[in-house]
This record gives sequence, structure tokens and C-alpha cells, in this order.
Amino acid sequence: MASYASSTADSTSTGTTDEMNEPLSILQPLSYSANSCGYCAEVKGARSRAKSSKSYGAWAHALSAGTYKALLDRGWRRSGCYMYKPDMRNTCCPQYTISLDAGSFKPSRSQRQVLARFNAFVKSGEREGQPGWGPSATQEASTSGTSRETTAAVNGGNDVAMGAAAPTKKKDKGKGKGKANQAEAADWCESVHAGDWDRSPQDEPFKHRFEFTLEPASYTAEKFQLFKRYQMEVHEEPASKVSEKGFRRFLVDTPLDIESTASPDYAYGSHHGLWRLDGRLIAFAVLDLLPGAVSSVYFAWDPDYSGMSLGKLSALREAQMVREMEKAGLWAEGSGRYMMGFYIHTCPKMRYKADYQPSFLLEPNTNRYVPWALCKPLLDLSPRILSFADPPPASSAAPDSHHPIHSETLPTPPPEDASMADSDDEMDEDDEAAYPSPPPPGCLDPHELPKELLIESFVLEKRTLMPLLLSSAWHDPVTPMEVRELLATTGDAGKGKLAIWTGR
Repeated sequence: MASYASSTADSTSTGTTDEMNEPLSILQPLSYSANSCGYCAEVKGARSRAKSSKSYGAWAHALSAGTYKALLDRGWRRSGCYMYKPDMRNTCCPQYTISLDAGSFKPSRSQRQVLARFNAFVKSGEREGQPGWGPSATQEASTSGTSRETTAAVNGGNDVAMGAAAPTKKKDKGKGKGKANQAEAADWCESVHAGDWDRSPQDEPFKHRFEFTLEPASYTAEKFQLFKRYQMEVHEEPASKVSEKGFRRFLVDTPLDIESTASPDYAYGSHHGLWRLDGRLIAFAVLDLLPGAVSSVYFAWDPDYSGMSLGKLSALREAQMVREMEKAGLWAEGSGRYMMGFYIHTCPKMRYKADYQPSFLLEPNTNRYVPWALCKPLLDLSPRILSFADPPPASSAAPDSHHPIHSETLPTPPPEDASMADSDDEMDEDDEAAYPSPPPPGCLDPHELPKELLIESFVLEKRTLMPLLLSSAWHDPVTPMEVRELLATTGDAGKGKLAIWTGR
């Protein structure tokens, strides 16, 4: 089925994301289910015993970038090829889609300081030798041979030692240096790239060679080893639970095909953003590049570089990426968004996402975005708000005893402290449940779907695309309700662009 899905998507793709030419998406309905929750766990790295996390799930065999963006705007999220939408009325930890207006974003003073410290390290070696700013001298000595081999392999055999030639750049002789420094400090967009190796003057190269590259999501042993160290040392996962299979399934496998855009520098689809310092992979990001948005999926970093705040640096670079894609003409000015996944108000490790403003939360009932500033006072009263236009009822004004509201005085964990918990990934442990009545917030009633939606929906039957209402699946005693529940949860997001495969 997967190979057929890929060929179907390829045959319908023309390299653009215009609605008329958008690749066909193929979803397989799974079920509404209850699962253990990674946010309710009493032990770090574990999941809750109670299966209190409620969501609807589907399997994506093929997914266009445009359709996925539309699904994100209806509260969906992907984990590998598994798609899910939390039931915001019944799930234990309400998960709100959070979206940053990248064009209006201005980093805080502390975020600018993180950029400045990193650039100073790269350019002149400031903080070199301090804990968290690279491996210790002992580690360096024991791994130097391996590092040289890795560096050579990564760069196709080219020597990237510190004496290697850097791009030619006219040196600033110092005239107006103070003003130049002030301008760089004021322009955070420039600061994001100030430490990039291609900005290094040839006659006075940077002390360290930092490179960021974007490539289609793929498996390498180098990425997996970094992921394994990160999960074991930062999130205290036992080695037995960090597998190559799991890495591939959730951070490499994707239903998104690479789709070309109007810019030669960017393609839609799932990518890995690689952070290399002197040839060594020190971090990588999993990113979905979509029409109008960059969606952050996951970020892992080398524990030897814990002092650099690489998670914050990554968020700033990715927000700037949205601006650069917009500048390249990929979407209308001012419409680009940086999507950081789900926000849970009662989860301390999620609070960093609100440090980037102006952000918006997706209102569960209406699937519209509401400014964070309007949402926060209501979430302080109750972690479960279905409509931000209405105050919570008196009965929900007190904090949930299972999820107490955390004090604002608690420190905000940096984004790199968040694990890959943006996914209910243990699908084999799910308990199937009946689709709720009334339906989950933001969903249609599967028994009363709009006629237009049914007319514009399709089913894959025996490798043939059929209108839903003319298909044999529609007349099957079981299948119609499976299809109805999927359409009720996707709504208009896949209208005319989605084919349903029931596995039969």
C-alpha cells in the first residue's frame, strides 16, 4: 500500500502547492482511542498508568504539504506517519496548537544574549573550555581520531581544519565599528547567521567552523548516535528503550513528499536541519516545511554542548527561516508562521513556547487562532478552555487537582529540555473507544456531514480512485462509519484533496 500511495502522490504532483496542482493525500482511518499520557507521568521519562489521553488517529500513506498545513490548523499533528487530533474536551492534558507570527517576532533580551554568546564562541572562542561548551580535554584526546575521520567523511574528504580557506569577504578596517556592532545587535535576523562559516573573513577566519545545512529527512548512524545520547543523558531514557527502529519510525519516516517551490533554496516536505561545529554533528532538528509555515517536530543536541542553549538557538533560526521563505516569495507578506507543536499550560517543560511572541493558540471549538495574551488569563483559571471568547464556568475556575496550575515564579525550562513527547506514539497500546457524542471540539458530527464534503471526498478501491458516494465502501455495513468519523475530524482540510483507504 505504501508504494502505491507514493506513486499516486508523485503522479499528481506538479511541483507546486497551488490547490489545482496539489499532490493527492491518502489517509487510512484508525479509530478514536485512549492512551497513556507522557505528561501525567509520576516518573521522569515514563508514561501515566491510566489511559487518559484521548484522541482520534489516522495513518497517512501520503500527505501533501498544503493538506498537512490545513490539518495543523484544525488541531492535528503527526508523529512519523501517524496522525492524531487530541479530544480537547475529554483528554487529560489539553494540547493547544501554538503558532508564532514570525514576521512580527522580536527576540527578548535573554534570547539575543544567547545568540551573542554563541556567535562570540564561534568567532573568537569565548567560553572555550568551560563546561557545556564542548567536550572536555580528555574526551577530545580520546575521540580526536574519530572526529577527523567523521569530518572528512561528512565533507567528502575535504579538510575542514581551522586553517581551511573561508569564503572571501572584505575585512572591516574598524571605521564605524561601534555603529556596526549596534546595528548587528539591533538586527536579530542578521545575528542568526552572524556565526555561519560562510560569513567568516578569509584573512581572519572564525575560531570555529559552524555550519547549518538543511536536507530531506533520512537515516544516518551519526544522527541516531546523537539521538541516543540525547535521550539517555538528557531525558534519562534507558538504553533498552532507545532503538534504531523507533528513531526511524518517528524522526525519519514521513508521509510528506518533497515538493519543489518557487525558490531553489527551499522545498516543502520533511527535513533535517544539521548543526555542525568543526565537522562534528552537535544537534539536529526535524522540520516540516509547509506553505505558510515551518513546523518544528523535534530537536536533539549533544550533551557536551549543554551550555550553548542550542534549543533556543534552533527556535530563533527556524523563526528566521520562516521570514526568509516569505522573502523568497513563497507566500504573502506577513502570513508566515513558526509552529512549535502543542502547548500545555499545566506542563512546565512546555512553557518555553510562550516565550516567543506574538503567538496564537488554536481555539478548540472554532479552529481559529486567538492571541496568547487573551488566552493566558483564562488558562490561568482553567487549563481546559474550549472557547476563549467565553470565561470558564465557575465549576472549572479552580485548578484541576490532577494538573495543578504551576506558579509563574517557576523557571522556564529551555526548549531543549522538552522531550519528543509531542506524540502519542505507543499506538499498539491504545484502547479503541467509540467516537464521542457530541463530537470532539472542532469536529463535525459524523452522522450529519455536509453534503458538499461527501460529494468532494474520494476512496481508493482496488488501486482506483472512486467518488465516495459511488464506492462499494460506502455501501459496506461497517466502512461508512469509519469514513464518516475521519471526515468529521478532518473537516474541510482535505476537501477535494484527500483519498481515503480503508485497508479493505
